[in-house]
Amino acid sequence: MVVLFVVVAIVVVLAIVLVVNAARLKPTPVANPLPQSKAAGDDAAVVRFREMLRIPTVWGAENPAADHEPFDRFVSRMRELYPRMFENLELTLVETYGIMLRWKGANPNLGPVVLMAHHDVVSANPEEWTHDPFAADIEDGKIWARGAVDTKCILAALFEATETLLAEGYVPPRDIYLCSSNCEEDNGNTAPAMVELFKERGIEPYLVLDEGGAVIDNPPLGVTRPFAAIGVTEKGLFSAFLTVDSQGGHASTPSPEDATAKLVSGLDALQKNPAPAKLSTPIEAMLKELASYGGFGLRLVFGNLWLFRPLVLKIMKGNHETAAMVRTTYAITELEGSPAANIIPKQAKGTVNVRIDPSETIDVAFERIKERFDDQTAYELRFAIDPSPISPFDDAAFNYLRAVTHSIYPDAGIAPYVQSSSSDARHWHRICPRTYRFAGFLFKGDQRARIHGQDENLDVDAYKKGIGFYLELIRNLDRLGK
Repeated sequence: MVVLFVVVAIVVVLAIVLVVNAARLKPTPVANPLPQSKAAGDDAAVVRFREMLRIPTVWGAENPAADHEPFDRFVSRMRELYPRMFENLELTLVETYGIMLRWKGANPNLGPVVLMAHHDVVSANPEEWTHDPFAADIEDGKIWARGAVDTKCILAALFEATETLLAEGYVPPRDIYLCSSNCEEDNGNTAPAMVELFKERGIEPYLVLDEGGAVIDNPPLGVTRPFAAIGVTEKGLFSAFLTVDSQGGHASTPSPEDATAKLVSGLDALQKNPAPAKLSTPIEAMLKELASYGGFGLRLVFGNLWLFRPLVLKIMKGNHETAAMVRTTYAITELEGSPAANIIPKQAKGTVNVRIDPSETIDVAFERIKERFDDQTAYELRFAIDPSPISPFDDAAFNYLRAVTHSIYPDAGIAPYVQSSSSDARHWHRICPRTYRFAGFLFKGDQRARIHGQDENLDVDAYKKGIGFYLELIRNLDRLGK
């Protein structure tokens, strides 16, 4: 009887703890909020945006015949579209085509703010698109164009905000740098060169904001309100080029030691033995914030991760998109084997694209690949960079981004997250610990999924409202710390 009483008591206490923690899980209030803002761009801003989108700035680093003429005329066209900005800001061209505009502030002793985008875009086949990818057509209230989301919308909105505030006579409290790379899509040298230029000049930014998260209208966990995800770190990256050797021979006498067989076997083992899953600090914070807007069941689970963490990880591992949020991923991309159907080649090649969880390093992630192959395998790593340090999401800089976001999107939840794709922001952590990844736009439905894909598009109203975000971001910089 005593034992039963103890068991019942434990169950009751446990239930109380679970319910209390669930009840405590509420949306994080915005510290020092800004007034709700109706700031937005106008129809003329949309016309200028479309002009930018019509310049086919495809860098094409791997294409020896790539046409860079569009880059030659890009800045001159921007001068025509945004004359006040180019008259008042100091322009530096980095690596010939990279754009760095310095807007001098009232106090040069304060650390500057760096606001970033990139004006290069990936290629697009017009035959696969509903609209010409570089016509910037408007239909169904959307602008259809390559770069509409990734990321000319950011650059154009920054230019619009700057042009507007200059016309108002606004002087920022600190220097602002508007930076745009011409080769972000190709992991080019322009952004690293910008960082080196800052280092040479002894400039330490207070805040860097690049592309990354955005406001979305279809967040996970069944949350029905818009949600703003601000990237506080991004996964590391490398591509491992594997070359497996063997004796080769005729296809009539195959062996498990053939180059192709060993390559396929090793890659299969790599896929069947994924990296361990774990909840990083920003992912845990994001899930809790999402759950705080959900039903009691969600709050019960995510308010008690001390108990339900294994269940949450199991669920997240069951979907390829959420699995990528909680582990290092290995994507098999390129394969090369025999030149003929009846020949076993002496050499087989494969490429594995790796995105490294913030809790790991290049060495740890690479070791998993080497474990699956023998000593007749050669490796070459390219584009290798460790995960970015996690920027603080409990200090004045992050709270300021939350306040600006809330002023434009008052109904949206806001949380940190880990960016799976790579951006130029990863280079800026070397000189700025407050480096964030967020585009101040509402991306609806599958618009983010169309990045690099067919029929990239952005709502006209979303673009106009995004301009408002950057207007308020710049206009209220006096709220930032020292």
